[in-house]
Amino acid sequence: MSEPTPAKAGKTKAQVFRERLTSTLILWAIVTGVFVSMNAWAFFGLILFLTVAGTLEFRAMLKNEPGNGCRTIGSILGIGVVFLAGLHFCRYGPGQPGYEIDVFGIVLTVLAAFCWRFRVGIIGRESVNAVGDALMAYVYVPVLFGVFVLRLTFLPVMESAVPGAWLLLMMIAAAKFTDMGAYITGSLIGKHKMAPKLSPAKTWEGFGGALIFAQIAAWSVWALAGDSVAWLAPLHVGILALLIGLVAIAGDLAESIVKRSLGVKDSGTWMPGIGGILDLIDSLCFAAPVTYFYLVYTGII
Repeated sequence: MSEPTPAKAGKTKAQVFRERLTSTLILWAIVTGVFVSMNAWAFFGLILFLTVAGTLEFRAMLKNEPGNGCRTIGSILGIGVVFLAGLHFCRYGPGQPGYEIDVFGIVLTVLAAFCWRFRVGIIGRESVNAVGDALMAYVYVPVLFGVFVLRLTFLPVMESAVPGAWLLLMMIAAAKFTDMGAYITGSLIGKHKMAPKLSPAKTWEGFGGALIFAQIAAWSVWALAGDSVAWLAPLHVGILALLIGLVAIAGDLAESIVKRSLGVKDSGTWMPGIGGILDLIDSLCFAAPVTYFYLVYTGII
């Protein structure tokens, strides 16, 4: 839920806004191209690229912290799980594999991380923290984003190479319009700080605007999709939009915790005006699994 922040040295707010707008338009052009193709491998390729880039950025932010070897293990195993899940979907089509691959990855990450620490020995709390970092590297981007975005892409079971394309677009639009709503509303009327210790630029006015924009985005995509999402009743569209809006905000604040605890402003420099890939997908890391589990546990899919 990014809101206006002080302009970077040497740049006016207008220049920063133009950079942000340009990056956003380019990103939406790429997403639109993949969406229009309706090619399962194109979806898989984009998701895998974002997963790898986001995971590498996460590792880079912690590169000066102890336990880098364990984080490398978690990152590699996480990316491997996403790769295998994507190959499964692209090869066998729609249908949901169980959670065995996720759980297997967790078990393997813990075992491998502890084994790696055997060679280092005990260094106080660092030894346990390193294993925790390995799990974080495995789960944060690869599983929460990569695996669950893949699951949304390939459900429900329908006669289509990418049956969840419109659902995925609705989730992304709701999450990213949450960010846009917070930015626009916060710029215009934001006064009351929402979480000054986590992200000083965020306001309660921006929070309200974020939830409104999430509803607008979700309903717009749902209306455009027509029969493609006829299985999703209007009531569930509204509930999902609310949930996505809330967890998208939480996802953005979660990344703020990571960055501020490490003294980092942006996760990377891939996109002028936005930051890194992780700055782009932070809200989706929470929105994707929440959307998936809502659909599963309400019996919609």
